[in-house]
Amino acid sequence: MRLRVQSDQVLGATIGAHLQTLRLKRNISLETVAENAGISRQTLHLLLNQGKGTLINLIAVLRALGELERLSSLLEDVMPSPLQIVRMEGKKRRRASGRRGASDEAGAARSSKKPSSDW
Repeated sequence: MRLRVQSDQVLGATIGAHLQTLRLKRNISLETVAENAGISRQTLHLLLNQGKGTLINLIAVLRALGELERLSSLLEDVMPSPLQIVRMEGKKRRRASGRRGASDEAGAARSSKKPSSDW
């Protein structure tokens, strides 16, 4: 299913239809689901048939249908992709340039041996 090309209304109606299928599969009446979810029958009807409702109502209906685990992918921590991890680390050194202390001391010794000029 291509989610990006569908409108919000179509996605909402599709989710509602899936909830309706789950309800019928479990053989639970609208009244029972509405009562267990703590919402009115009309609110449940709008959610199931038109995909209209709030996130809280959706969670309550999923809980009433015993399908709350369907939200688990939304509750997981979002991990950065491997490419993002590499970008966050910055550039790593690939080779050594020698001891810094030794090269600094050698440079200082060379500069002190140079003849000084008056210019």
